[in-house]
Amino acid sequence: MPAFLRSRIVQDEAVTAAAAVRTDDLPVNPLSVILLTLRYRVTAAFAPASIANILGILSNVAVVYKGQNIITGSLADLAAVYYYLSGFFPQQGRRSDAAAAARGWITVPILLGRKPWDSKECFPAVRRGELQLQTTPAAAFTALDNVTLQIETLELLDATPERFLKYTTFSKTPTVAGEHDMDLPIGNPILDIVLFSTTVPTDAAELVSINQAKLLLDNVEYGYALTNWESMKGHEALDTVADWQSAELTSRLAAGAPAGDAATEAAEWGTAFLRQYAHLPMGPRGMEDHWLITEGRARVHLRIDAGDTNAVRMLPIEVLAVGGTARAAA
Repeated sequence: MPAFLRSRIVQDEAVTAAAAVRTDDLPVNPLSVILLTLRYRVTAAFAPASIANILGILSNVAVVYKGQNIITGSLADLAAVYYYLSGFFPQQGRRSDAAAAARGWITVPILLGRKPWDSKECFPAVRRGELQLQTTPAAAFTALDNVTLQIETLELLDATPERFLKYTTFSKTPTVAGEHDMDLPIGNPILDIVLFSTTVPTDAAELVSINQAKLLLDNVEYGYALTNWESMKGHEALDTVADWQSAELTSRLAAGAPAGDAATEAAEWGTAFLRQYAHLPMGPRGMEDHWLITEGRARVHLRIDAGDTNAVRMLPIEVLAVGGTARAAA
C-alpha cells in the first residue's frame, strides 16, 4: 500500500466573475499540499494576460478547519508565499498571445508544511467535512475568460505530523504617510513575514508603500532593527532562484517577438507582480534556529514607514504544533 495519495477534488469546474464563495471538502488523511490550478483563455489577440491578471482570478482562497482560518489570502498572495517558502514560482503552461488559443494554465501549490512530502510537518488527520477549501472569484477578470478550476491534494497516509503551517492575511491602509504599526499574532513561532506593497518604483516615480520596516518584541527592536524595501528585495537572491520574469522575457524576445512585438511582451512580463512583494525571513529557508518566538510576549509588531496611503498587507507564516505550541530547536 502506498504511503501517499494524490487525488482529484475538483475537475474543470467553471469559475465566474463575481460568483459566490465556493466550498469544497478536503481529504481526511494528513494533508501535505493542495494543488490549485486555473485554466483560462485570453479574450483577444495580444491582450496582456499578465501573471497578475491570471492570479487575480481568485480574490481570496481559504483553508478552514472547524470554522477557523488556517490559510487565507488572495491567490497572488499565496503564490508569493509559495515562492518564499520554496524558492520557486508556481508552474505555468501554455502561454499564448493568440485570441482563444488552447487553454493556458497555472498551478499554485498551497503548502501545509515548509516542504511537500514531509510526514512530520503537514496538517493532521481530520473527520470528513472538518477541513475545507474556500475559493472566491474576483469581481471581474482582466483579458481572460472560459476560466475553470482544478483541485488536487497530496495526502500522506501513514504520517504522524508534529506541526503544520498557518498563514493568514493582515491588511492596513495608512491614513497618512509615515510610521504605522501592524500587530503580529502571538503564541506560535513565526518563520517568515511576507509583505505586499501596493506602490513600488516605476519609471515615473520611486514611491513605495513600504519604504522601511522594523520588527519589535515588547517594543524593543528585534532582528530587523531597520530594513529598506530595496534591501528586502535584494535579500531574495539569498533565498530564491534567479529572477524568473526576466529570464522568461529574455527567452521569448530572443526567439523573435510575435506580431504583438516587444511592447506586448513588456505588458505581459515586464510588470511582474512579484515586484510588489518582499519578505522578512527568520533565518534561511525556514530553518528553526532563528524562528521568531512569540509565546509569552505582550506585543509583537511590525513598524512600517509608509511612503503613501495605499494598502499594505502582511502574511506571517506561523508554525503550529499538533496538540501544543511549536518551538524552535535550542
